[in-house]
Amino acid sequence: MPNPANPPSIGDLHDEQIVALLRTGAHAALLSAYFGDIAYRELSQLARLAAIRRNDNGDPVLILPGVMGSRLEDSSASPASLIWLHPAAIGEGLLSQLALPGSQSMRASGVMLPGYLKLKLSLESAGFRPLFHPFDWRKDLLTLGDELLATVEKLKGPVSVVAHSMGGVVARAALRKDKSRRIAKLIQLGAPNRGSFAPVQALRAVYPTVRKIAALDFRHTAEELARDVFHTLAGLYHLLPDGDQDFFDVARWPRDQLAPNAQMLADARTARALLAPADDRCYLIAGVNQETVVAADLRDSQFEYTIRRDGDGTVPLALAQWRGAQTWYVEENHGGLTNNNSVLAAVDDLLRSGSTSRLTDRAPATDRDSGRRVTDAELRREAVTKVRWDTLSLDSRRRILDPVITPEFKKEVDSG
Repeated sequence: MPNPANPPSIGDLHDEQIVALLRTGAHAALLSAYFGDIAYRELSQLARLAAIRRNDNGDPVLILPGVMGSRLEDSSASPASLIWLHPAAIGEGLLSQLALPGSQSMRASGVMLPGYLKLKLSLESAGFRPLFHPFDWRKDLLTLGDELLATVEKLKGPVSVVAHSMGGVVARAALRKDKSRRIAKLIQLGAPNRGSFAPVQALRAVYPTVRKIAALDFRHTAEELARDVFHTLAGLYHLLPDGDQDFFDVARWPRDQLAPNAQMLADARTARALLAPADDRCYLIAGVNQETVVAADLRDSQFEYTIRRDGDGTVPLALAQWRGAQTWYVEENHGGLTNNNSVLAAVDDLLRSGSTSRLTDRAPATDRDSGRRVTDAELRREAVTKVRWDTLSLDSRRRILDPVITPEFKKEVDSG
């Protein structure tokens, strides 16, 4: 346990240490700043309840985060050096180490707790035995699916999986080889089953998260990070969207320095075709009624994106749908699905009985509004100046991975 006289850094703590601090109330100011006041109080209560109700013989449940939701560290350093997501590493330009093929010592070392700890503690309080399954989201879906299935096979008895965002598609990749049905249930939360436009924007250096991260990197621009790092990551290519525009054909992309790798596009098309179809084990909870990019059209050597209230803010509803999976809907944004109390109660129901009345199973009407449009060029005007981490508000720090440009990144003058 950390010494109360020497407040630790969140980056220096393991998940179990953070849960222990939540349970005891130690370093309350540090954890309140990290999680937010309301979330801190809620997590503290859950941590204490989970300690009382913990059942080491409970049914195992693997929790998979979304893309960028697992921490990545260089294990060759002593001690291991956190790269994703560590403010100092970003500021020093060390995100370049994430490019593939890279060091074999890079590994997934945990999940982003603000997004997933409430889900874990809720399941633990309900008598399940939840375990995080962090994964290297840079890799291709089929490799990640094999790694997940290997973890499942090491656990005793049938294992359920609750998977957010990319994790839900990784789980589908595992299902394709799960001939003995070791995966008892798969509950997807906001999974991009047919892709999302967020990877398109990441590869184009216009996704808000990419632009914020680049603004904190004093050695690289957003365009350099996209070209030299994100363009090498199979995981992003494998989440490109289906639709009228064929994003797996390089000829359908702008022909500039940010044109994607043609072979990686072809490999992604092949991998997506191999994902398992839904069966009686498969459930989906989809967020709805949030402003979401639902199309990207090639115009004048750039993409023009259409935004409508027709998804969870990241995944359009049409691309979340998984034919054959039992589906429920909730008015919630993509990142909020794993913290939404109704969603968590529904997950509990689904794990126990395979059904829930906590959410509606009636799909919302499609938004018929023509929507608003924005181009690559317009999005590149966002977060153009460098910003230091220590100048960010606590809210902006907590929302660093959210696709929202918070006020500090709108500055017109370089803050460095």
